[in-house]
Amino acid sequence: MPTLTQYWFDERYFGGEFLGANVQFDPGGWAEISETGGVTEGTLVRIRPDSELVIDIAPLLNTRPVFTAIKRLLGTDGKRTSRIRAAGVFWIDVPAHDGDPNRHNDYDMLVKVDFDFHIETPWYCTDVDGTIAYFLVLYLDDSGHLAGYVDSGRYDFGGGTICSGAVGDALDQALIAGIPLVQGFLDTALSAFGSQTFWTLYYLPGDGTAKPGTFRQNGDNDVAVVGLQPV
Repeated sequence: MPTLTQYWFDERYFGGEFLGANVQFDPGGWAEISETGGVTEGTLVRIRPDSELVIDIAPLLNTRPVFTAIKRLLGTDGKRTSRIRAAGVFWIDVPAHDGDPNRHNDYDMLVKVDFDFHIETPWYCTDVDGTIAYFLVLYLDDSGHLAGYVDSGRYDFGGGTICSGAVGDALDQALIAGIPLVQGFLDTALSAFGSQTFWTLYYLPGDGTAKPGTFRQNGDNDVAVVGLQPV
């Protein structure tokens, strides 16, 4: 039975905290679109057929092999200080957009995966806290199989004082070294769905739950890609 999913965003469209609601309905009948009773920064309504396959992104990345790879990238003085987050981001809002704006359409959605880190520095500098992010493109190949690649990467940090130059150099190397690692983990994660074929993809903020009732999640922490299978 199809599901009508509604989202009301507190902060911005497709990101930040949001309230969601799912209701199943007879496709020959009516499904009611509800009111939140308050001001929102955007809404999304999606009718979801039974033929969809929901792939929750963040759990695919929060695994021991990925954590181990991050530890090696950050070196002995660095450590990961958050879980790995996943979020849907429009190309126009990706940092690499300004350098090559025509690489994608402005409102094509990419998947941002990121995590926070802490780096200890010598006593005469301040420690560093920051975030490393990679931006992924997911798509259907000519056979209708789910595929993806790393489109770009980015880091931001604060602190370091006179050590910030050396920290930046080390992060440049780590960011570049991380691209084939992320690609490998992405290929492995998507291979689990290699036998599935789809005719289209779309994204849902959060984990893509279709469980009846209301729920509250954060679109900056998770995103789901949904494939519709041929019927």
